[in-house]
Amino acid sequence: MIERSLSLYEIMDSRLYVREFSDRSVPKAVIENLVKTTSTAPSGAHKQPWTFFVIENPEIKKQIRSAAEQEELQSYESRI
Repeated sequence: MIERSLSLYEIMDSRLYVREFSDRSVPKAVIENLVKTTSTAPSGAHKQPWTFFVIENPEIKKQIRSAAEQEELQSYESRI
């Protein structure tokens, strides 16, 4: 148990903030499996109040990224 917990820590500690993404397509079945997997995470009253969107349009992806980066900047400059 100690080894497994240390292994998990090492995996999580090595994560990097990702700003660049591959342009390779991902099979829809893979995305569906990932969404199913995330929906098993515990939540208050086991209600899983999440909404997922699969965005394929590159222009919409750029708009989302830009908006997210603006929010992040505001957080660092004035909220935190």
